[in-house]
Amino acid sequence: MRYILYFILIPALLPVFLIFKYIYGLDKVEREPFGFVLKVLLWGAVFSIPCAVVERFAISFIQAFYDIESVKYAFMENTFGVALVEELSKWLVLMILVWRNNNFDYRYDGIVYATTASLGFAALENILYVVNFGTGVSIGRAIFAIPGHTTFGVFMGFFLSRAKTQELDNREFLKLILLLFSLAIPMLIHGCYDFLLSDQVAVIGYRWFFYIYVALLDLFAWKIIRHEFKTDHRL
Repeated sequence: MRYILYFILIPALLPVFLIFKYIYGLDKVEREPFGFVLKVLLWGAVFSIPCAVVERFAISFIQAFYDIESVKYAFMENTFGVALVEELSKWLVLMILVWRNNNFDYRYDGIVYATTASLGFAALENILYVVNFGTGVSIGRAIFAIPGHTTFGVFMGFFLSRAKTQELDNREFLKLILLLFSLAIPMLIHGCYDFLLSDQVAVIGYRWFFYIYVALLDLFAWKIIRHEFKTDHRL
C-alpha cells in the first residue's frame, strides 16, 4: 500500500515541489515564514474541493444560452464556467489569509503567495488526475497544467502587490481596480488556455495555437518573476 501511495504521489507532486522551491527560493530579501506559506498551499488545495460542484452548476447555466457545439459556448464554458470558478477559489484564499497579514509587506510576496495558492490547487487536482487516469498523464500535466496554474498565479500576485501598494497610499479606487485585475486577468488567461484545448477549437484547426500561447505565456510569466524579485522592495 505504501509503495502504491508513493507511485501516485511522486509523479503528481514532484513538479509542484520543484516550481514551489524555485519561486520560494528567490525570495531572499525577507523570506516568508515557511509555516504560513505552507498554510496558504494547503488552503489552496482545500478551496479547490468545491470547485467541481460549482463548475457543473455554472456550465449547466451557460448551456441554456449557447449551442454546446459552438465556439462561443466553448469560450464561455472555459472562461466563466471553469476559469472564473478556479481562479476565484485561489483569489479568496489570498484575500482571507494573506491580504491583511503582516507578512505581506514586500512586492515579491504577492507572487510567492499567489503561486503558492495556485500550486496547492494544482497539487490536489494533479493527485486526482493521477488516481483516475494513471501516471501516464503526469508528464503532460507536469509540462502544461502545473506551469499553467503557476503562470495564472504570477499574474494574480503581480496585480495583488500593486493593489496593496495603492491601499497603503490611500488610493481606494486604484486599489479596487487592481484587485479586480488580480482576479480578471488570471481568469481570462486561464480561460483562453482551456479554450484553446477545447474540441471546438480542434475542429476548426487552431489547436496548434495552444503551444505558441503556452510558450509565450510561460516566458512572460518567467520574466515577471525575475523582474519582481530583482526589484523587490518593501510596500
